[in-house]
Amino acid sequence: MVAMLGVPRAHSCARIYSGTASLLRAALYALPLLLLSLVPEWAYAGSLHDGNAKALGLADCLALARGDNPVANQARERIHELVADYEATRASFFPRLALTSYYQRLDQDRMPPGGFTPPGQRLFDQEALTTVSAKQTIFKGGRTYYGAQAATLGTEAQREESTRTADEIAFTVTAAFFRLLEAKENLRVATEALQQRQAFTAVTEAFFRAGNVTRLDTLRARAMVADAEQAELEAGNAITQGRVILATAMGLRDEALADDLDIQGELPQDPTPGPDLSSLWQAALRDSPEIKKLDLTLAQSQALIQAARGGYFPEVSVQGAMGLRHQDIAGTKGEWLVGAFLDFPFFEGGVTKAQVAKASSQRLQLEEQKRARLNTLKADLATAWRDQENARRGTTTAKQTVATNTEAYASAEALYRAGKAIALDVLQTQTDLTTSRFSQVRYQVSYVLAQARIRQLVHDADNGPDTTTRIGSEAK
Repeated sequence: MVAMLGVPRAHSCARIYSGTASLLRAALYALPLLLLSLVPEWAYAGSLHDGNAKALGLADCLALARGDNPVANQARERIHELVADYEATRASFFPRLALTSYYQRLDQDRMPPGGFTPPGQRLFDQEALTTVSAKQTIFKGGRTYYGAQAATLGTEAQREESTRTADEIAFTVTAAFFRLLEAKENLRVATEALQQRQAFTAVTEAFFRAGNVTRLDTLRARAMVADAEQAELEAGNAITQGRVILATAMGLRDEALADDLDIQGELPQDPTPGPDLSSLWQAALRDSPEIKKLDLTLAQSQALIQAARGGYFPEVSVQGAMGLRHQDIAGTKGEWLVGAFLDFPFFEGGVTKAQVAKASSQRLQLEEQKRARLNTLKADLATAWRDQENARRGTTTAKQTVATNTEAYASAEALYRAGKAIALDVLQTQTDLTTSRFSQVRYQVSYVLAQARIRQLVHDADNGPDTTTRIGSEAK
């Protein structure tokens, strides 16, 4: 066909090769740009899209929560709102400038000043005015000063509230993170227990076929296998639930990412004793953002009382105006005005007294609220400290129990294979071993969660969980 078209075959092949090479070069040039465009997608959550990518650690989850959690964003925006309130209150310190202009037509037959019009004169019927006026308040009873002070204290109180919210979110994310780790470790324990029981079931069946044991041993072994399968199923379901809870706590904008969420972390193996309760309480009184917020709110309420009392005092201001007035008869002429003004409302129906009483009542309420919150905070701190110490001791005890039950299981299985023990002994040691491993994981997680709760109450953001051993796939 190429020859029929009058094109040499060699030239045709060269053109085809040249076109292919051009396409390849264009693809190579476009590939780096494509990769660069995908870099933001890999910034955090490569693990959220690719199962082989690195899983998220606790620090990654906390960083995502700080940026995406709607409660944290709302607390930060509340600060901006209060800053705007302060700017609005502070505006009374500055003069008020206004431009006024109007044009009007009047009835020529209206009643003149004095009741009569001199002969040969008439009243103007058109008037226009353009003027610039200024008003500077000199004294307002302290309402502007104390109002601005209250707005400043309210902003600082909201900053402490934002810090408290961040601590609460950090605890929620930490709890969800370690609950998911607990579910993953429970799945590993359940899977290994299932493998052990399946292997022992095979041994009992072989012994039954050989006539060494009764059928009851095989039935008991199969029942224990079914029990391990149930535990494995529940652990898998707990992982699915844990992913959803963690994604919700983090505030992920894409809910579909929760299905692919994977994490990696550590649990404590040899937890150390923490500070005593008295030291923790003193640290909470010093650093807790909630207590700081209550103190700032009390100071704000005192400033609001002073601002309300400003209604008992007069308002003194200086005002001035300058402009042009035009009338159809008199013409156009400039005019100006300067004066000092005193506004003293000596009777307003008791509104100022009511405002002062309201502000004073709010302050008393805040004092009682602070006292109640201090009592609750101390009780919560004591509970968290108790849980930490109980879990610390329980972790050590469970570790020793696991070692003992592991040795007991190995010994019972060896004796059963030698015909010196019955199947019930092996099944009991299997159950004890699995139970003690679940208990160890539970105590480890309880210790970490109690530590996180103490850090939330005390606002110890610098110290992370006391973790010294990896779990799950990392432990292997």
